[in-house]
Amino acid sequence: MKYFEPNIVIVDDHQQEIQDILDYYKNNGIGCKLLNPDYTDGDDMPEKHFSDVNIIYLDLYYSGKFDAEQCSNWIRSIVDEKTFYILVLWTKDISKAAEVLELLTTHNRKPFLSIEKNKTEYPSKTGESKYDFQQLIQEVNEVIENNNALEEIFTWKNNLKISSNNVISNITKDPSQINDKLKKIIISHGGRSIIESDNALRKRAILFEALDTILISNTRKNISSDINPETIERIYNLQAIQQPFIDKELNSWFHFKLEKKINNELIVPGLISEFKENEWKEMYSIHNDKNVMEYISKQIGDEVQISSIALLLTRPCDIAQNKYGRNLKLISGLKITNPIRKTNVKMEFQKGSSDIDSVKLYDHLYFSAEENDVTLLFDFRYNFSVPEKIFKEQFDKIKIFNKELLSEMQVEYSSYSSRLGITQII
Repeated sequence: MKYFEPNIVIVDDHQQEIQDILDYYKNNGIGCKLLNPDYTDGDDMPEKHFSDVNIIYLDLYYSGKFDAEQCSNWIRSIVDEKTFYILVLWTKDISKAAEVLELLTTHNRKPFLSIEKNKTEYPSKTGESKYDFQQLIQEVNEVIENNNALEEIFTWKNNLKISSNNVISNITKDPSQINDKLKKIIISHGGRSIIESDNALRKRAILFEALDTILISNTRKNISSDINPETIERIYNLQAIQQPFIDKELNSWFHFKLEKKINNELIVPGLISEFKENEWKEMYSIHNDKNVMEYISKQIGDEVQISSIALLLTRPCDIAQNKYGRNLKLISGLKITNPIRKTNVKMEFQKGSSDIDSVKLYDHLYFSAEENDVTLLFDFRYNFSVPEKIFKEQFDKIKIFNKELLSEMQVEYSSYSSRLGITQII
């Protein structure tokens, strides 16, 4: 049953006290799981994170004791880092909540919303149970429903689920054809060169990318036209953004395919690689170009790190069909980590004669926790080709541009390369 997971998780060592919460979600068709954190007779922590948890009810006392680290550990076992969830701290002593929330923030498990509720404020009105959970759940629902942005995010998420079910239904409508359908999708999306490959993980990546494309084409037909008037005013009135900011990680989602790990053997369109210290760097890096160095002349400091990179610009269709010949086409660039800025808006460059039109810049990018402020710079004047074997051995693969960014680069490079010269009358 590994494909079926709860949306609600309750961490409490007294099931009889919270049975009404379990019954409420069960009766409303919502998957709910109880985890008993008792030190002697309790459950083991989940071995794998849940992928679709929306709300966690967390008691803070287990076996009569409070241990902030143990409370944090239960959350860490339920959800992965940087995962969306709403935390309801349901306890007799909410003064301990701050300590737990601080640990969760330290471990990158900060909840989207933290709702702190004191058990003693919810006495049962009927005597049939210990607490009035109807009031508690009503208050939790009100907090969620009063957040217009969250309403839109959940609408989008439900739309994805409906659309993915439509896609799965179509693929699986004839069980005898499922395998062949998946094979055809892989070949159609990855090109016939993938047929002879032994790399199953690469084939899976191609299949999933193709299914993502199919999913996107299906989501549009399931978008509801019903929008809350308050949501229209708060979200879709785009006249002003009250809190301008730059989210580097979100920005990078619009730039890169987010691969968990990139194998150095991989050859895909839009692949960005770093030069190793070798003759190829000496010949093709733009690090020592006079105009480029003038352009980034202010990027000097102990924190600034500049490395030479190259973008794989060979046509996607040539790579898919294995028709790129003996060499791969690349454009040289620089990766600048921790660039110097006068403001948080734009990277600081030297202006004047060095403000050359061959430079393409991508700013405010996130690579990792260690490289969380990165600028990429490419120069259309520096394009070169290397054999496939050399590319695999002499370049370290770091990121992959998505199709939109790669297309933009190819169009701008083509425009730059085909520009006519100027005939002067003497």
